[in-house]
Amino acid sequence: MDEIRYIPTIEGSGPRQMAVDEAILRCYDKGLSPPTLRFFKFSPSAITMGYAQDVDGVIHTERCRELGMPYVRRITGGGTVYHDLQGEITYSIVTDIIPGAIEDSFHHLLKPIIDTLRDYDLEAEFKPYNDILVNGKKISGSAQRRGRKGMLQHGTLMYATDLSTLASILKLDMDKLRARGAKSFFDLVTTMEDELGWKPEPDDLIGEMKEAYGKHLGVKIVPGALNEHELQMADELTLKYSHESWTYNRKWKC
Repeated sequence: MDEIRYIPTIEGSGPRQMAVDEAILRCYDKGLSPPTLRFFKFSPSAITMGYAQDVDGVIHTERCRELGMPYVRRITGGGTVYHDLQGEITYSIVTDIIPGAIEDSFHHLLKPIIDTLRDYDLEAEFKPYNDILVNGKKISGSAQRRGRKGMLQHGTLMYATDLSTLASILKLDMDKLRARGAKSFFDLVTTMEDELGWKPEPDDLIGEMKEAYGKHLGVKIVPGALNEHELQMADELTLKYSHESWTYNRKWKC
């Protein structure tokens, strides 16, 4: 891989963002898309849940409705994520499947985010198998889906996420929190703003992470856009991600 397509920041709904990620992966498997890196924001703010999670078991759906907070199921694994429009950046990368242990592939593709955090003098470290910690607290999580040829990895960077809103949405297991040595949810998660004492500019972070990916992967970053195949597939898949049969039961024919 000598170069990677970079798609400038897209703001869009949860169903649309998840549809775009899946469309790129599917098209990559068919030879219709190049390796792709993008950063994006959920508008409005939204919740995404891992492929295998039980909606009613992990979030307070009534609280989501009170907040006007949509929730959508991903095709990737992992846990529940709050995509705060004003405080979180999501990254996505589609490339050839990385051989070896899944944990190692996560670490490889998270290294540019770790390097960016360290550039802000934050002691970021990788926690297997898919998290980044700062001062022992989670600041970024990621998830994967593998196709026939390609793999999708996407995840978060909480630069100023409203953690109180997140805590009010999650169904927290206090026994599990205490087993991890935490007195509350806030002992386990953090943001760049909380660690630095000031709020970074998201556009600056995106620019720095983009450069870090190019350097780490040893590729040229080439600006681009979704092609006609991806757009058509994303339109179809947006219907899937908007439908309750997918959100609650992982059922959809597309």
